[in-house]
Amino acid sequence: MTTRGRKASLKAIDGGLKGVPPVPAHVPKDLADEWKSICADMVERKILTTPALGLLETYLIARWSAREAQKAISEHGVLVPGAHGAMKPNPASGLLSKAVVAVARLGAELGISPSARAKDRFDNAGEKADEGAPPDLVV
Repeated sequence: MTTRGRKASLKAIDGGLKGVPPVPAHVPKDLADEWKSICADMVERKILTTPALGLLETYLIARWSAREAQKAISEHGVLVPGAHGAMKPNPASGLLSKAVVAVARLGAELGISPSARAKDRFDNAGEKADEGAPPDLVV
């Protein structure tokens, strides 16, 4: 699934959070360090806001879901016996597929995926514009 059109550029946000908020209780404990490192990175880039915390929680829960689904697939296989003995796709495959899509989408929204980082554009107010570019154009 792809989206068309230009993607939004990440910019420093006035009023962004200045520190790393505590890990929410419902974020899986094995992802607490990831919460802290992503928050610290987003604070440093001045793009962490209160509304972004919900996206980050959802991102981490999707990552956890993907891990758990992968464990179930590794343990039980891609195909599992159905009610009448016929083989059917492991239900964890569907969960894995949806979780991976959510991780990719939310990672890009939060600016933590490699492709989103490559496209990062920050407000460079006060820096000299390049050769004849309008002063309000960030190039």
